[in-house]
Amino acid sequence: MDDTNQVSSGDKCAQTYATKLSDGTWRLYDDERTAAPTWSEVCGRSAMSGWVNSTSMSPFPTFAKELRLIDQDAYFVRTPGFDKCDASKPTIMCDIR
Repeated sequence: MDDTNQVSSGDKCAQTYATKLSDGTWRLYDDERTAAPTWSEVCGRSAMSGWVNSTSMSPFPTFAKELRLIDQDAYFVRTPGFDKCDASKPTIMCDIR
């Protein structure tokens, strides 16, 4: 297993929650139940509604079958829209339509 960005706990990640705006874009907000992100975290995790979570993963069984993934296979997810994010400012804007 690759040691890239492994953490001992999800508490080490930047904590956010996701909301879809009326114009179709998504916005991540600081999860105020935890300390504000410093942006030096090596991972991030975001809370979302059960509906968003279940529908976002609904295509996965077909993906896994078509690519013949089995347990413990490594795969990478590309997230278009995040590749040009500017994290040098307190507010990070990304259009991930």
